Amino acid sequence: MTNAVTAGRLAATAPTTPAQARSTWPRMALLGAALLVLAVVAVAWDGVGPRLLLGGIGVLAALRGATMLRGARNGRFDRSGAVVGAAAIWLGAVLIGLALLSGTATGWAFVVAGVLALPALAAVAAVRRAVAVAGAVVIAAAAVLVAVFGGVDTLLDAGRLLVALVAGVLGVANLAGAVGLARIARRPAPAPAAGCGGCACGAGGCGSRG
Repeated sequence: MTNAVTAGRLAATAPTTPAQARSTWPRMALLGAALLVLAVVAVAWDGVGPRLLLGGIGVLAALRGATMLRGARNGRFDRSGAVVGAAAIWLGAVLIGLALLSGTATGWAFVVAGVLALPALAAVAAVRRAVAVAGAVVIAAAAVLVAVFGGVDTLLDAGRLLVALVAGVLGVANLAGAVGLARIARRPAPAPAAGCGGCACGAGGCGSRG
């Protein structure tokens, strides 16, 4: 079910022209590879790996925020896009700071992210508020039980593995989307519409020279 929903959303948001696909798939592939590598390092390297994962996510968030702010200045995004971009930069800076602070701070950041992930996703996906609240309560209760019966270290390890798993899944999804876009990029460009010589399209459309 999840794969089908993800594939549907990728298909709905993916560029449809070869030119758009050619400019998009390399960035998507790079993001997917980065997330996948960070997830593997976080699982395999117990000491530094989680901090690299958190810091890497922070860097990616800050870069995305800077891109959105630049797009807002160029008119590609509206005011809400600029707000989201600024928030992404702020969040990225916080995550980088926590990663540099200590491994314990990194672990608690993962736990908080795991508890807040469902409400955040529900808000983005416009899911019922009752479902989001119930899910958040269940996850928070599970975190408390893990801490009580397994100890704080077990809770921090669980948060690390959860975030690494999510990052890995997102990395694979981005790589799969990049493969699909690369196929679109190899298609020939569509022929111009009948009666259009293409002389003035680049200058704003037919008749713009008159």
